[in-house]
Amino acid sequence: MKRKLIKRLIAVVAIPVVLFASFKIENLQVYQAQTRQTTFDADEFANRFWNEKLAESIENAPDADQLLKLLNENQEAAFRQYGKKLGISKTAYFTLKGFGIIDAVNDEFISVATIGGNTVELETAFIFGNAVRDGSGQVNIDKFVNMTDFNKVSIAVNQLVRKKVTSHLTQAAQKGQAIEFCGMAEQKEDEPFPASLRIIPVKAIISDGKTE
Repeated sequence: MKRKLIKRLIAVVAIPVVLFASFKIENLQVYQAQTRQTTFDADEFANRFWNEKLAESIENAPDADQLLKLLNENQEAAFRQYGKKLGISKTAYFTLKGFGIIDAVNDEFISVATIGGNTVELETAFIFGNAVRDGSGQVNIDKFVNMTDFNKVSIAVNQLVRKKVTSHLTQAAQKGQAIEFCGMAEQKEDEPFPASLRIIPVKAIISDGKTE
């Protein structure tokens, strides 16, 4: 009996010892520092995207008049050739660039008549959504560990659009000026194509030399 009792006591003492040994003890300050280092920095990512990746999207963007013509004539082909979308979403994002004359400056957008006879509207007030992030084709969702970080990229990029593009554009734009532009637009497959496509501008050069 005594031997059995001793064995049970040893077992009871050994369990906490084993459990304690299985825990990894770390310095709290070291752990917090490591956690801060691995926290996703959306602003830093957005700045690298803007400075390093966006130029490629602008360079490879189709001409606005060419894209608008295809969207009106064969939307399926336009979506297939130029549209970018996530998964099975019916919303596609397009990058396009063009040249035209400013024919109206409104509180929410700048209306531009392109050289091909189309009308586009450059957004200046409501810079929201994922058009720039997804339309660029330069931000891969598979590189993100969660959707929260992925969505933070859109917020940070849209802030750069306001800071670097639309804030200057609204001050400089006047009716009759020539403008070179590049931007992103979104369109749903099951919706009729609008008479004037709304574009979030990522580049705008006005004929008087004021840029961004």
